[in-house]
Amino acid sequence: MKKLLTFIVVSMMIFLFTLPAGAASRAELSAAERDRLDTFFSNFAEARIDSFVVNNELPMDTFVDFGVRHNLINRKYDLVNVNEGYWGVKKEAVEDAVYKYFGHRINAVSSRQFKMTNNLFVVPKAGGEAFTFAQVAEWNNMGNGVWTGVANIYTASSGFTGDVHGTAEQWRKEAPEDVPALTGRYMFTVTRSPSDPGRQVLVDWLGK
Repeated sequence: MKKLLTFIVVSMMIFLFTLPAGAASRAELSAAERDRLDTFFSNFAEARIDSFVVNNELPMDTFVDFGVRHNLINRKYDLVNVNEGYWGVKKEAVEDAVYKYFGHRINAVSSRQFKMTNNLFVVPKAGGEAFTFAQVAEWNNMGNGVWTGVANIYTASSGFTGDVHGTAEQWRKEAPEDVPALTGRYMFTVTRSPSDPGRQVLVDWLGK
């Protein structure tokens, strides 16, 4: 009986020590932390990053496509106006985006989707695409600068003007004709940025 009791106690201790160091649902996070994480993960959602897992080397195309799309969406002030039909995205801007969000230094080259000419990725000017964003659903502090969790991906019309940090109830109340749809869920791992301890970089991103 004593051996059995010892086994149970030891098993419970092991279980407790293997729990996440600070697991939190979305509701348990502060508004400021939710907003920060939503914005961080929206960068990957809007750039349409596909699933990848830690220790699997990402192809250059994934990095380049992310960097180009990120600049097109978020850094319009830094785009080069090539002509009436095309924008130019600077090579160094693509490389900087990859380092900022993935922690990898790359020498950007043409991808299958985006071709580079004279250090510019030339991209057609377009509009009217669906609006995509993310919300953190779970956030687990694993310790040692590692976090895991789940992000929900939402898609709305290109004209969506609601609160991207809001709830479905809020969206239905404010604009019932344009309620964002849940279009994906991703499990993630992030670590501290190699250049900024106050930021994270994405390590893996796996669709559920």
